[in-house]
Amino acid sequence: MPRLSDYQLSRIYAEGWRAAISLTPAQTALLESGGIAALNPHREARARMRWSEGFGRARGDGAPRHAGASARWDR
Repeated sequence: MPRLSDYQLSRIYAEGWRAAISLTPAQTALLESGGIAALNPHREARARMRWSEGFGRARGDGAPRHAGASARWDR
C-alpha cells in the first residue's frame, strides 16, 4: 500500500470531522451500538487513526490535534 502523505492524512482528518458534525439519526444509533469504528471508511491503520482523531475532535472527546508530521504516523 502506498505511503500516505501529510496532506492526504490532513484530508482524512477533515473527512472524520465532517462525518461527526453531520451525523444522521441512523448513524448516531450506529455509533452508540458499534462505536466510531463502525463509521470509519478507511482500512489502512494510519488513515483510520487520522479519521478517528478528526471525528473525535468534532465530537468534543478531547482527542489530540494533529501537530504536523510526526513519527507516530510512520508506525
